[in-house]
Amino acid sequence: MARLSANDANALETLFNRYSRLVFSIAFRILRDYGEAEEVVQEAFFHLFQRAKLFDPSKGTAKAWIIQIGFHKALDKKSYLDRRHFYVGTDIGCLDDMLIGETDLDREVGARLDGMRLATALQELSEMQRRTLELFFFEDLDLREVSKRLNEPWGNVRHHFYRGLEQLRKNAFVQSFLKGERS
Repeated sequence: MARLSANDANALETLFNRYSRLVFSIAFRILRDYGEAEEVVQEAFFHLFQRAKLFDPSKGTAKAWIIQIGFHKALDKKSYLDRRHFYVGTDIGCLDDMLIGETDLDREVGARLDGMRLATALQELSEMQRRTLELFFFEDLDLREVSKRLNEPWGNVRHHFYRGLEQLRKNAFVQSFLKGERS
């Protein structure tokens, strides 16, 4: 760790070779995804390299510190993915129909019609309401992120969000969709 604090890249390589599999196994247990676990390993060791000077041997071993960094990076990644609904709605069962070529034409046409009706309903909103709702629902940004993206105060974005939802609820298509009366 002393060599790493002195920006010795060989020290990082030594620590990586020694502990990367351990960090990976911790991250994989938390995330259940190989790709995301590999990314956590990279983030953890990059963080370790950047913050090597903060290591205090009186508080524990280097191994314990590395494990702690990997654990917290994995929890942060899981929280990030959960907020973005990354794994929600992944329906692998529908892939069988697509691969075999047996798709439900009525369902596809209905979905396209619903999409067009939703687009029409969104066009009835003001530009800021529409843009706010699109960023929130279709790009999975929270209202603070929408505020930054649109370069608007958070209070204004919140106002546009709730007014836009209120307008959408008044739309006949959206009302019938919410009641389950899709045509």
